[in-house]
Amino acid sequence: MATQMLENGADVRFIQAMLGHADIKTTQAYTRVSIRALKDIHSAMHPARLGRTVPRIGEEGDESPTAADLLAALDAEEGDEQGSS
Repeated sequence: MATQMLENGADVRFIQAMLGHADIKTTQAYTRVSIRALKDIHSAMHPARLGRTVPRIGEEGDESPTAADLLAALDAEEGDEQGSS
């Protein structure tokens, strides 16, 4: 219950008082569980994990892309995302 409260935004001091913990270190055990869950979600949803690729602009050895190239790539990616919805 304490972990779920923490994950949904409850203040750790409130949880400490509610559980009757004298030392905040006892309550902080629940924050580690919450951080682990956050890391798991981050790893699962990271673009590299999902197999998404960043479109390449130009060939290897070319100069860095211009602002217009980057904006065009973003527009293309947005179009791809809207088309798959």
